[in-house]
Amino acid sequence: MAMIKLFLKTALRNLKRSPLNTTINILGLALGFTVALVSTLWILKQFSFDKHYSNYKNIYQVMITGTFNDEKSTDRSTPIPLAKTIASDFNNEMPDATLVSNMESNNIKVGDKKLNAPGLYAMGKFSDLFSLESLQGDSATPISPSTIIISESLAKRLFDKTDVIGKTIQLNGEEQYNIQGVYKDIPENNTFYGLDYVLPFVDYLDRNKGIEESWSNCYFSTFARIDNPTLVPSLENKLTNIINKKLTDIKPEVLLHPMSKWHLYDAFKNGKNIGGRIQYVWMFTWISVFIILLASINFINLSTARSLKRGKEIGVLKSVGVNRRQLIAGFLVESTLAVSCAFLIAVLFATLFLPWVNTITHTTLHIPFDRIQFYLYSFLGILTIGVLAGLYPALFLSSFNPILALKGKMNIGKNRFSARKGMVVVQFAISIFLMIATYLVIKQLHYTKDRPIGYKSSNLVNINSNSELISKNFEVLRKVLIDQRLIQDASLASNYVNHLSLTGGGFNWQGNETKEGSIMGIFTVDENFASTVHWNFLKGRNFSKDFRTDSTGVIINEAAAKFMGVTELTSKQLSKRGVNYTIIGIIQNTLSESPFKSITPTAYFLDFLPKNKITLRLNEQQDISQTMKAIAQQFNRFDPDLIFDYAFTDKEYAKQFEQMEMIKSLTSTFTGLAILISCLGLYALVAFLTEQREKEIGIRKVLGASEIGLWKLLSIEYVWLTWIAFLVAAPLAYLLMETWLDNYVYRITITWTVFTLTGLTALGITLITVSYHAIKAALANPAITLRNE
Repeated sequence: MAMIKLFLKTALRNLKRSPLNTTINILGLALGFTVALVSTLWILKQFSFDKHYSNYKNIYQVMITGTFNDEKSTDRSTPIPLAKTIASDFNNEMPDATLVSNMESNNIKVGDKKLNAPGLYAMGKFSDLFSLESLQGDSATPISPSTIIISESLAKRLFDKTDVIGKTIQLNGEEQYNIQGVYKDIPENNTFYGLDYVLPFVDYLDRNKGIEESWSNCYFSTFARIDNPTLVPSLENKLTNIINKKLTDIKPEVLLHPMSKWHLYDAFKNGKNIGGRIQYVWMFTWISVFIILLASINFINLSTARSLKRGKEIGVLKSVGVNRRQLIAGFLVESTLAVSCAFLIAVLFATLFLPWVNTITHTTLHIPFDRIQFYLYSFLGILTIGVLAGLYPALFLSSFNPILALKGKMNIGKNRFSARKGMVVVQFAISIFLMIATYLVIKQLHYTKDRPIGYKSSNLVNINSNSELISKNFEVLRKVLIDQRLIQDASLASNYVNHLSLTGGGFNWQGNETKEGSIMGIFTVDENFASTVHWNFLKGRNFSKDFRTDSTGVIINEAAAKFMGVTELTSKQLSKRGVNYTIIGIIQNTLSESPFKSITPTAYFLDFLPKNKITLRLNEQQDISQTMKAIAQQFNRFDPDLIFDYAFTDKEYAKQFEQMEMIKSLTSTFTGLAILISCLGLYALVAFLTEQREKEIGIRKVLGASEIGLWKLLSIEYVWLTWIAFLVAAPLAYLLMETWLDNYVYRITITWTVFTLTGLTALGITLITVSYHAIKAALANPAITLRNE
């Protein structure tokens, strides 16, 4: 105990003796810990998704891989008959199954309260499969028509309480639903987070006659429980054989995707899983490891660089009988104490840093101060890093010869010197790698953002509110809004311009008269759609009420024209369901899906799918906030119960870049911290070497060496170290980033400019860091440096 107290007193004394060195030392470690702590919280959040389900390891999503235009594409959408087949014919292998519609927001009204809330239709054992925990009443999947189960938060928003069984709510101003049960809110780290209500599927079928037996209407998601994972391959084959007889045009293959992979392994290419978010999880894992490594190297360099000033202290301790083991223990206590201080500062930094991280990651991260595991892992981490980071300096310092140490003549040795230079090479190699990677991430992001979208997104508004009254009176409403100079134009279509409505098979044309036909995207628009979204016509014209034949007309995009081999409008006709459509126009490709994907060949019709999505082109000369209030008033004139909800198309488009923006922001921040820590490590090595060579420099000055010559002498070797680091980092960065970019269809090409820019930047950073000590040493008075010889 006495020895430990002595070690602590000595450690505190040494930390206080050199405040600048101690500050830099602890700050470097604190920055590394901050990155590691924040990254760990985010990574743990990603791995926690859906794990609270009781059947987490046994739930699978039924997915279909189809061949579209000679390319395989995997989709989560399935038809109703497939789910019914699973429930009836595979009850033993897949005992619990459910099918749900897409989650959509609808208008809900109770008395004077109106709000929008997301919900879905479900059939089968949805509540059982996804562990909906009943709070009031019966939260089983509703079966009877006009019954509903709602979330705890929705009950409180509508009724200010959860005891609401038997009460009635109104949906979309029409249907009345009786509340059957209230379930606890679904956690944030959940696939169905935000689900506020579940409706009986019989109501959906009643509103969509004929869809129940259709194999081609793949609008739904199907899930099932499989208790024996070894059955998965055979079940995939059996289901593939069944659906292959129904959807011959796309050669479908069924994939059973386990819940454990839904969140992190959500990307598919040519029918194979290519990862997804897991790539970013591993990216930030390695970044955290690298930055902790940089911080530890920085700690080692700073400790050994200042060792000369502790030589006499070590000599005295050895001369009075302190053995090497005790010296090593003392230095490890000092190291662990510094690491502990750094960790406490890192917790403070992380607390201040997390609100910004939560904003860009769209999640809720917090330091778990209320969990004992946090303190246990923190203690183990501090102890481990304290020992590992302090071990080399401890061994190095304790090895001094006491007689030489007391005389101030320690032999540092070339091997140790080379080891420290090697550490700096590692530091800068990691920093240069991160610089190249960050540059390419930013360049890919901007390249995709600048991709032509085929329409004018500014002042374009998607109306999210659904109302049959509005759809029925759309033409009158449109005229009122135009007459009041609130909008330039408005359109009613099957979907918004930035959302592909549907892809379907069975398309044929001259030269492609196969039995199955081909897959194309399908949109239904009105005559005002082109002027509302500002289509760019390459050939032909828009739909017009002046031409009655336009009911059998079609407009195609560039991708469809290329796919069909259409060079002139009169060269071919497009046929579907036995109807021949005349091509009246070809438009520039409109970006209606992910900006990172290739454009789907798409056909636009006047009458094919139901039209219930409204798009407005605002008058640019009016104040937007006042305009939207006035538009809302006009909508409510036609439907008083409507909750007016809208979204600007350009902002909706920007949301597709959220994940890339997050990666850009975090990698840029972490790269900046890595460079800072590397500079601190380089600062330490330069301080060490210039202190060793101060008498040599003094002699050179006496013999006539110039300040510039001395600066070059002290700087040139660090230029070589940076160059070596660049040669190590550049090939690795190229190989890894080329692999990452291969996941994008629309991608940049890596050119030599990125390596030139990062190389010059790294060299500049090195020279700036080195020059402080080099110039200081070159300008020192040789009389002072040689006086103590």
